[in-house]
Amino acid sequence: MSGFVLVGKIISLYGKSGEVKVKLFDESSEDGIASDFFYVDFFGSKKKLRIKSTKQTGKFLILLFEGFDSQASSSVLLEKEIFLEKDEDEEQPEFSFLIRDLLHSEVFTVDVLLGKVVDVLSLPGNDVYVVENDKGKETLVPAVQEIIDRFDKKEKKLYLKVEKSYFEDDEN
Repeated sequence: MSGFVLVGKIISLYGKSGEVKVKLFDESSEDGIASDFFYVDFFGSKKKLRIKSTKQTGKFLILLFEGFDSQASSSVLLEKEIFLEKDEDEEQPEFSFLIRDLLHSEVFTVDVLLGKVVDVLSLPGNDVYVVENDKGKETLVPAVQEIIDRFDKKEKKLYLKVEKSYFEDDEN
């Protein structure tokens, strides 16, 4: 095993016993995650945490980690990303835009770097990528074929068919 796969993000505390609520990034994860532990990212370093109990409801996972048995102790986990260890040789579908693949990817328009994907909103019509530039300004990019050119999963770069001006406001 080598490498990690981003599974989700801890979004809130759940109950009083130290459980946390995790937003899952991959729709295939809704079928269940068979693991006794997750890796949690602490300042760029992955810490292995054993799962004491788990419940799953749709795109959310309720986890209780060993050693985190109160709201106070679990509060340090808020907003942390969680990972599974991954086999680098594992084959992926040729044309897959999984949320975990897109997060933290650089987004380029025809003429310039737009920013990095910081979130993906799943809306009824289509997904929308939340792209943030280095100044903290967010741009919403609809995930539709008319706009998306290609995605390089290895380089973590998303290329758009439109120019940056496509996303600029007309209002003054």
